[in-house]
Amino acid sequence: MSTVYPTRFVLLPWLLAMAVLGLFYITLPPSPDQSQFDWMAFAATRGLPYYAGSFDMNWPGAMWLHEAGIRLFGVHAWTWRLTDFLLLLGFTFVGALFLARAEWPRAAIFFLLLYPLLYTTSGTWMAGQRDIVAAGFLLAASAASLPGGRREGPLVVSAGVLVAMAVLIRPTYLSFLAGLLFLEALPLPITRPRQLSRVGRAVRMVAGFVLAVGLVIVVGLALGNLDDWYEQSVLFSLSLYVGAWPQEPLVTLTTLFVRSWHWITLLALVGAAFWIRRDGAGHALVLTFGIAATAAVSFAAQGKGFGYHLGGVLIVLVLLITVAFDGLVQTYRAAQPGLARTALMVATLLAAGLVLAGTASKLAGFAPGMRLLLAGDLGPREGYGLTETERRTIVEMLQNDSGPDDTVAVYGTNYELPYRAERLPNYRFFTPAADQIQPDFPLYDTWLAEIDAALTDTPPAFVIIARSMIEGSADARQSVMSDKPILRRLLAHVKRSYEVAFRNDDLVIYRAVSS
Repeated sequence: MSTVYPTRFVLLPWLLAMAVLGLFYITLPPSPDQSQFDWMAFAATRGLPYYAGSFDMNWPGAMWLHEAGIRLFGVHAWTWRLTDFLLLLGFTFVGALFLARAEWPRAAIFFLLLYPLLYTTSGTWMAGQRDIVAAGFLLAASAASLPGGRREGPLVVSAGVLVAMAVLIRPTYLSFLAGLLFLEALPLPITRPRQLSRVGRAVRMVAGFVLAVGLVIVVGLALGNLDDWYEQSVLFSLSLYVGAWPQEPLVTLTTLFVRSWHWITLLALVGAAFWIRRDGAGHALVLTFGIAATAAVSFAAQGKGFGYHLGGVLIVLVLLITVAFDGLVQTYRAAQPGLARTALMVATLLAAGLVLAGTASKLAGFAPGMRLLLAGDLGPREGYGLTETERRTIVEMLQNDSGPDDTVAVYGTNYELPYRAERLPNYRFFTPAADQIQPDFPLYDTWLAEIDAALTDTPPAFVIIARSMIEGSADARQSVMSDKPILRRLLAHVKRSYEVAFRNDDLVIYRAVSS
């Protein structure tokens, strides 16, 4: 079977459809995690390096992607959604090439259409989140690592680089590199003969990975924030940011695969059966399952139980769904006229109807965004405790009642407000996760002294606090105060010379009163 790549007759209508889908996608509000990275990235563009200027336990890959978006498109509510959508288009095209090289030519066309639709409708917490974005880099690494071709050497090196990019977003994806190297030792069926030896391919993969990580270390040395990264991503994470699963994993798995992705999972199983029947344990199929295995290992290693930590599985399910359609079409065309051929046609039509109905149901979630666009509004719709009108009112207040050099303190997850107002954080420990520190933590006194100095020397113009942290029963408030040293300091500071400037059911904003 010859490899067939998408032609311009497919790509041109696809690009037009993607432009429309992109407009809908950017009306989704960013998740709190995405807004946090937006604010950190904005601070980085103003000379505050990650870790040294803003606190987070994650590795810097996602932060750099957010920063790239800001530098390309500026500070907007939709900046990350647009950046993520462009990444999605790249990963979608790479996925189509992967399927074409795996000798599933029709699946390549189906993947171009289906993956963007299911990605953008996967939910605001999953689409654009670190796990699903990192999985796109793993798919790109898989495509680059396929044996054969005149440029096999450089492509294998790039596979190592792409795995490094995924690891810099989600460190728990490191197991994929081990899987790539292990595959080189297995006698798996391949569609094209290798141009390099197995050892040569493995060495080049490792070299690409080491090169990318080495460049990151050089950048860290130049910025002088490697020690801050170690304190937050290693020392803090291993010392404090661990514990019981917040969400029961079996509930998450049932909700995701049986309720939300039921038809997606069903058709993916059909595609897996077609692929196994044709190739057995073929190289491309094992790579595909390897992405799913990596996502599963990451889900278990993170120990949170959140559904979006399994976002990387979606790309595998869509690959398999498209193979299901390719397999059905191939089998139908090869079948002799009769009952079997009729049954295959009915099965194909039923599967197509299932995809159309399921995708249409998911696309219905874009209806509020469509209304915004028809009204000429490019901003995201309401979500996460605020309407878009409230957000814009608050952002305007932050801009009008403070200067460009003033700062804002946040306790909660409404990072999108100071980000959109283009105001820097008063101190770097603004995520509530940092408030898990206790006196036995080695940097407890140092970090709190840094916060005290920031509040005293350069008091914030505004303080934004989640109401759930400061209201409720007296016993609940006392419990919060005793366990949260950062919040305790912030509230003590607010009592001195601040007034309430905004309040709703989810947050309260304090404004500094001129003395």
